[in-house]
Amino acid sequence: MNAYTSMSYREIASRYNAINALPPHAALQAGGAIARYARGEALLDLGAGAGRLGIPAALAGCRVVALDRELAMLRAGQREASLQAVELPSVQADAVHLPLQDNSFDAVMINNLLHLVPQWEVVLVEAVRVMRPGGVLIQGRDWLDPQSCAGRMRAKWREVVATLRPQMRPTAAAGPALFQTLARMGGQIEAEILAAEWTECLSPARVLHRMRQRMHNETWSLDDDVLEAGLAVFEPWVRETFSDLHAEEDVTWRFMLTVTYELKRAG
Repeated sequence: MNAYTSMSYREIASRYNAINALPPHAALQAGGAIARYARGEALLDLGAGAGRLGIPAALAGCRVVALDRELAMLRAGQREASLQAVELPSVQADAVHLPLQDNSFDAVMINNLLHLVPQWEVVLVEAVRVMRPGGVLIQGRDWLDPQSCAGRMRAKWREVVATLRPQMRPTAAAGPALFQTLARMGGQIEAEILAAEWTECLSPARVLHRMRQRMHNETWSLDDDVLEAGLAVFEPWVRETFSDLHAEEDVTWRFMLTVTYELKRAG
């Protein structure tokens, strides 16, 4: 267990999708792209959280089953799915021990999970086990313009947090090891595709405010002492780096997909 796997999502569940929101049009675009690769069939959303991507995929026609170890997140997803008039059956379980039968799904989706789980290779093995022959693995990630004020601030904040709390460094799945492992499993990996794109008007001051209020996706999980110590280092850097903290810019966000075919079951 590391700092990520030991943290609780219970308190943040009702606000999680708001903190990590895709605008409605972008969510529909992302859901449509996921559904095309899943062919509108049975889709397992591993580490589903509160349905941020599973609900858009269900709206696009997939039969989605949401799996997460945090019950509060699943309940938040079911409430949101009900508001949008879609079914989102859920399973509370750990992704490294799936209580699911072999050959149960046509596609498995994993978004922003593997870099948090020390046993991420086991998650991949389990995903392939429950996938039908010819199934696909769909991986998603958020992209933030690294040259924007928000992108530069995120990179610096991660550097500060990694110094203060080294145990929060991501697993090897955040780098080339993930794709090397998929290739060893026989996977045919398609080039990453753009599933959705949107812009958000931000300023350094607005980003800082969200961080102080824990409404920023890089701060909600931190202990109070780590957050305060980090901001003590980070805020002077922000003031030195940006001459006008209130200068606004249109920041580009993207949701990217990587699809892998032909994965072979272990053994």
